[in-house]
Amino acid sequence: MNKLTLLLLLAALPLGLLAETKQKPTLSFFGAQLAGNDEGSIPPWRGGIAGPPANYKPGDWHPDPFANDGVLFTIDQSNVTQYRDKLSDGHLAMLARYPDSYHLRVFPSRRSVSYPSDIAEQTLKYQGQARVVDGGAGIAGIVRGIPFPEPKNGEQAIWNMRLSYKGGGYRGYFTTALTAKDGTYELGVSGHEIEYMYGDSRSTLDNLNNIKTRAVMYTLRPAKNAGSIYLYHFLLNSRDEERRNWAYSPGKRRVKRSSMISHDQPMSGSDGIHIWDQGDMWLGPITDFNWTLLGKREMYVPYNAYQLHSGATAVDDIVQPKHLNQDLARYELHRVWVVEARRREGSSHRYQRRRYYLDEDSWRVMFAEHYDEQDEVHRFSEAHHINYYEAKVFYTTLDAYYKLDTERYYLRHVDNDYSPFDFSFDQNASYYIPGRLKMKAKR
Repeated sequence: MNKLTLLLLLAALPLGLLAETKQKPTLSFFGAQLAGNDEGSIPPWRGGIAGPPANYKPGDWHPDPFANDGVLFTIDQSNVTQYRDKLSDGHLAMLARYPDSYHLRVFPSRRSVSYPSDIAEQTLKYQGQARVVDGGAGIAGIVRGIPFPEPKNGEQAIWNMRLSYKGGGYRGYFTTALTAKDGTYELGVSGHEIEYMYGDSRSTLDNLNNIKTRAVMYTLRPAKNAGSIYLYHFLLNSRDEERRNWAYSPGKRRVKRSSMISHDQPMSGSDGIHIWDQGDMWLGPITDFNWTLLGKREMYVPYNAYQLHSGATAVDDIVQPKHLNQDLARYELHRVWVVEARRREGSSHRYQRRRYYLDEDSWRVMFAEHYDEQDEVHRFSEAHHINYYEAKVFYTTLDAYYKLDTERYYLRHVDNDYSPFDFSFDQNASYYIPGRLKMKAKR
């Protein structure tokens, strides 16, 4: 392994977060350009948010570290031509569809993403060992870190997204909001307990057992589904099966293997606005599509969404007719990897083309477009992230799913009514077995 090298520009950074990779000394260990852009509108990466501010208390909503930033400008239908080259087809479609209300407030760019030092160490440890296998269905040779800091193709880039750092797991509640055209909405509430096996410090190549993520979901609302509990094992290699599901029904008081919603099937409770593989912006089998890496672009993306996340912001403040309240959303100029997916021969997926925009610092999807057979944007999904700085996890605080032909949308991960996610939550493997579901129902 090459000796770690500090660039003069970033000499103040922690040694573990700056690395001269085997490819280029101008990149971070996770593959992002360390320098800003020539215009200065994108700053250098200096390690991101180092830790919580003094006014943060564990369990509270996260104070906005950039609360003093002012709006640089607002993009709307009247000036969209000026900014078109840095906007996605999805944002252009939203601006055209809702010219009187949709807009993007652009703030100074803050490269807030940070990582625990051991993620840098593990990425360097496994450097060059990761490989995509089984036609894209799986990945091998790595158990922690960013698999492909310098992706050579679309499959490698989307695997970086799939395995982006999300901590070791979390416990928390979040709300969904299914909206009508007039802005009224129906709430769903569920509790989640999640363990990310990939990325866990205890995982090894020998003990991972093909399980990427274990998750338990408790349904609280709507009332007709309250008391239902679901267990999921998401697999690292989906060649033979995508995941394993179990469900506990309070009416029948028993646990059974549940049917598997997947691919382009509607997500329960979304009235068809959200399809399954839009979860986490991309949750489906990679083998449904052929993936092409289109390169990097500077684009206006949702970022540092602390106002949407705030405990002082109510769901009523967020939901409005046709789209979420854009006066609460923050956009910044960042570099993103653009990855295009085209339906693979033999796939019956409803979308022939999709496009994903991956943040260069976190490998998280910022937004995605889903094109119909006429090659028009039919669905547009957008993720609003913050740095959960007590854990150095860059993760969503709200996901918005728009179905443009119906003028309706669906929100997930809304966390304003409950305490934020607890990233210190930690359980052993026995917590995530089917035999424990009945016990959880009695809690």
